[in-house]
Amino acid sequence: KGVSSVSPNAPAHLFVTLGNAPAIVFEAFLLEGIRFSHVHVLTSEKPDIAPIEEFFCGGVGGSDVTVMVTRVSGFNELRSEQDHARFEEVMYRWFLETRTRPEQRYVCIAGGFKTMSAAMQKAAAVLGAREVFHVLADDGRQRPPETVSEVLEAHRRGRLHFIRLGPESGWPQFRDVNASKYPLTVVRQEGIERWVTAPDNAFRERLREIVERAHRVAESWEALHDLPFPDLATWPTADLRWLQEPLDPDRARDRTWVRGLPKIELHCHLGGFATHGDLLERVRDAAEDRARLPKREAPPLPENWPQPDEPIGLEAYMQLGDATGSTLLKDPGCLREHCRLMYDHFCEHNVIYAEVRCSPANYADPDRNRSAWDVLSDIRTVFQKCMEERREGNGGRPPCHVNLIIIATRRAHGDYRAAISRHLALAVTAAEHWREETECRVVGVDLAGYEDERTRPHYFRDEFTAVHRCGLAVTVHAGENDDAEAIWRAVFDLNARRIGHGLTLDQSRELLRSVADRGIGVELCPYANFQIRGYPLAGQSDDDRRGQYPLLRYLREDVRVTVNTDNIGISAASLTDNLLFAAKLCPGLTRLDLLRLQRNAVETAFASATARHGLLREYSRLIEEAWR
Repeated sequence: KGVSSVSPNAPAHLFVTLGNAPAIVFEAFLLEGIRFSHVHVLTSEKPDIAPIEEFFCGGVGGSDVTVMVTRVSGFNELRSEQDHARFEEVMYRWFLETRTRPEQRYVCIAGGFKTMSAAMQKAAAVLGAREVFHVLADDGRQRPPETVSEVLEAHRRGRLHFIRLGPESGWPQFRDVNASKYPLTVVRQEGIERWVTAPDNAFRERLREIVERAHRVAESWEALHDLPFPDLATWPTADLRWLQEPLDPDRARDRTWVRGLPKIELHCHLGGFATHGDLLERVRDAAEDRARLPKREAPPLPENWPQPDEPIGLEAYMQLGDATGSTLLKDPGCLREHCRLMYDHFCEHNVIYAEVRCSPANYADPDRNRSAWDVLSDIRTVFQKCMEERREGNGGRPPCHVNLIIIATRRAHGDYRAAISRHLALAVTAAEHWREETECRVVGVDLAGYEDERTRPHYFRDEFTAVHRCGLAVTVHAGENDDAEAIWRAVFDLNARRIGHGLTLDQSRELLRSVADRGIGVELCPYANFQIRGYPLAGQSDDDRRGQYPLLRYLREDVRVTVNTDNIGISAASLTDNLLFAAKLCPGLTRLDLLRLQRNAVETAFASATARHGLLREYSRLIEEAWR
């Protein structure tokens, strides 16, 4: 069971341990129905192997059989647990050194001390074997056969009894392990004998670690479905309890943990990144045509920013990004540097996947003969190049994979529907042009901009038909400055897979339940939401004007809510900052809740199902590395 069939041409290898009775080797060799091409014997310093040489080298066992007797150097008798550990470590490496596949291995557990037999059966279970078997022999007298002739006579008379215990599939954790990782040290070699040692106990330590993890999974079995990442079930109980405690954003250990946590960013605007300070200066310094740059001064940040005493509203918030408006990013040099700096920022904060929102048409410039397609190609090329440059030192994977979302902007007046159609047409063309999942590509569109009852999503249903037909995903800014009706329209009229902000979702119990049941993502941005609308922090009283920040309620209602940045530069807050700030807005938010937010982000990312599955596996691996 679990071991593939042996090819007719695949050589069969016999593995056997030897105590003080060499006869067990040629008894095992006579296993019915199998013709062995290789015999591997593992033993101590003491046993006499002359009978083995007589059987094989004398031609009885066949001249075409390769025999190797491996002795554990310095091991004479089993006197302690340390002796057994030393022998067992050599045994695992001995199996690996033969470079055999599980379906080639026949493992006899009849020879040597009882601990040797136990270790052989354990090795077969861990590394895999075609068959594990025991052999019993008698020659009709009161003692087992000892010489070659006695064994052959017992075999002829049917007095060799094979107890066939079946195959072992091997543990998947060791399926790809090889001798280069766990080598043996050969002390000396003479003929068919060699003396070896193991340089350390690395294999047994790895095995013990896996067994301990398996025990933890068993202990956590009942709670497995409550964990955002199943691998967490392998963590020590004390560590799981720590994750279940509330996050303290003012505690150094928590801040360090959140900083090192792998993160997913789903709601991040390109134009809102390098809006102030040194980053803005670096973007300006990269300009190709400095004479055409807008004025240097960035709008002053409000008092006590990024945690103002009072909310400033959406219009004032957006004006804080005027320094990196369309005029600045129309310059190709500024745009490229802006993208490079954003990618560096993602890597600095351990963001492993990001969906960046951009409006290429806003940065097009007829005077430079740059179309929206040229701009989008530039943005995509810079992110792709950043990903490729960072692959080398990251195991062949980019530290952060970036995909793009095209923004279709609603406005308070004017013929904005025509502009929206052009944005959507660009997205459709890009989706058809860049298809490779491992590269930066356009994965969705975002209906953003001015939000009120006159610009609700259902007015643009016809414009989005081509978007749906080409397979692009849709997210809609809804419920930030409008009520729950805007969210309802986004979900049921535009088939939105995610909702940007969705702060008014809990105005309708039925809508909240529907969003949760459909697995629709809700993209919260704690700092931006606080700065624009205002919410009470931990220790502050709730009032009718502001209400409680809805993140924790959404989590408890099984809504696939995520935490994002919105505009990193305008809000002056990274994704790390936003995750920590979420705990100030939602007292009682646990560290495990933060991991649930990341799981939600993986599940609602606009990457393909295959890519999301890979991202999930990668996240599980990285979170354990970060914890260690």
